[in-house]
Amino acid sequence: MAAIFPTASIHYAAAAGDPSHLISPPYDVIGTEEAQRLRDLSPFNAVRLVLPEGDAPERYALASSRMSEWLASGVLARPEGEQAYSYSQQFSYKGSTVVRHALLAAVGLARFESGDVLPHERTHRGPKEDRLALMKACEAQLSPIFFVARDSERELPELLARAGSVEPMLEATTEDGITHVVRVIPVEHQRSILAVVAADDLLIADGHHRYETALELSRQLPDRPGARRVLAAIVSEHDDGLIVQATHRRLGGLPLDWRTQLEDSFEMESGPEEPRALAQEVRSRGGTAIGVLATPGPATAAAYPPALILQARPEAAERAGLTPTLAALACVLLDRLILRRFAGRDADAAAAAGLLSYHQDPGAASAEPSHDAAAFLLPPVSIDSLWAVVREGGRLPPKSTYFAPKMPSGLLFRPI
Repeated sequence: MAAIFPTASIHYAAAAGDPSHLISPPYDVIGTEEAQRLRDLSPFNAVRLVLPEGDAPERYALASSRMSEWLASGVLARPEGEQAYSYSQQFSYKGSTVVRHALLAAVGLARFESGDVLPHERTHRGPKEDRLALMKACEAQLSPIFFVARDSERELPELLARAGSVEPMLEATTEDGITHVVRVIPVEHQRSILAVVAADDLLIADGHHRYETALELSRQLPDRPGARRVLAAIVSEHDDGLIVQATHRRLGGLPLDWRTQLEDSFEMESGPEEPRALAQEVRSRGGTAIGVLATPGPATAAAYPPALILQARPEAAERAGLTPTLAALACVLLDRLILRRFAGRDADAAAAAGLLSYHQDPGAASAEPSHDAAAFLLPPVSIDSLWAVVREGGRLPPKSTYFAPKMPSGLLFRPI
């Protein structure tokens, strides 16, 4: 079982200005133009801490000095004691208004072998080194890690909603149309809510790099009690707002006859050539379906249409040594039967070499046509499949899931 606690926190004060101009997405989904747009919203936007300008090591020192200045000037407040918070996100999804409820608290760091906190994805080395340097410089955790609670009695969403009658500590509507509300949970409600979450294991939904970074920091600072916990946003797996989307891939460096080579591992049929239509077709099939968009080009590819739907042959998954649970997931089949075959390395090395990139938009994945590259469009992974993978000790390739919307930065900062 996971250990859940109220948390010490730092949060924006009234002097910071409009909260809608202070919240930012997590660092790993912010591009260069988006970062500048967020900086332009406010001199105190959270992007200035989570994604400081410049090069290392100066950028880490810049974030640290900003946090110190904001605390000294009253832009940030440091309340006494520890609290648990309710956090709601109201957003539009497929034409309907959805509200997702989360608990903001601290989770006791546990190594994955304990089974108390369960990861579902492998990570890349570079982001962990970056987040470690930033966390050490600021002496704070700047963004919550997104966890999913098993919540077998389906109690958490109602308990959080019931505890949400107090005046908001933060209320904001960001430019993406999402309304964010943070409230301190009254003391009389905290114990029951924390107990529901602590009754079972926690699954890391988003923030694997930051969790592993926090583990490393706790190892480096064994005498710092604050480094033994991590800031968390915890959502019930039964919450109506828990939405998992796919992350698509673009893979370069493919040989001219890569389609022919894949025929021993996949059955192939033509699919719609418009990227979103192909992504929708793959989503509707689910499971092991993989959509492929590629430039026809050379004679070796002339026999194949530009859009394909791949289904792995059972014997191919068996040859790769995949368990039935893993063999049922397209993201794993792509990693083991395509990426490693043609890139000759794992996802971390392929991304570092510039051969592999990740995209939410199917159109972006298929942009910039090239004879040696292709877009691979994947269906989303279900929550049930994630639990099945982690229960047997498995891990998915990096960026196999995209929980939408993301948990933003700027709600709370947790000092270590």
